[in-house]
Amino acid sequence: MTDTSGVAVTKTREAVANRVWINAAGEDVNDPAEATGFRYEDLETKKSFTWQSATDPGQAVTMLAIFGGLTKAGNIRNTLVNGPKGDPNADVIGGIEDWFDRLADGEWAADRVGGGMRVNPDILAAAIAHVKGESHPEAHLPYLTKITSKTKVKDPGDKNGKREILYSTFALRNTAVQTEYQRRLPQHAAAPTAGDL
Repeated sequence: MTDTSGVAVTKTREAVANRVWINAAGEDVNDPAEATGFRYEDLETKKSFTWQSATDPGQAVTMLAIFGGLTKAGNIRNTLVNGPKGDPNADVIGGIEDWFDRLADGEWAADRVGGGMRVNPDILAAAIAHVKGESHPEAHLPYLTKITSKTKVKDPGDKNGKREILYSTFALRNTAVQTEYQRRLPQHAAAPTAGDL
């Protein structure tokens, strides 16, 4: 774009987040070599998401993890707010937390936020009811409600007792529920047998 004087004019976008590199104590650092994690701060809601790498500062893997995590957090925000199904009032920090919860649970395929559930809610609810020994026809309904309403519960793995995770993530951490859920899922017709592997 050029103004009438012929001088190039650059349009700048308004900042939507602060991307802060932090040390193990959660303090802001200016030198990436001192960082072990990051804090992504949503400027509109004043909420933030904090992540620690569990690796030593100054290592390439630590700095790459932080840079990648901050990039992913920004991408999640853009998808939730500006994507095809974007909502300017989306819970950005909640979306980031959900993605990182799934990542921590090993769900690498669940890398797209805003596109719907990453579990089959009916099958997961039925698996929970089965594991709890509840067999009446509507036993799964309370669990289905928790899953589909995206109820959050305290993360038992959070030593500070502050972090919340989706009920579906929480339930799938139970190995009996996870096994029953996998058993109930429809098998892919083209799945290889053990002999084929």
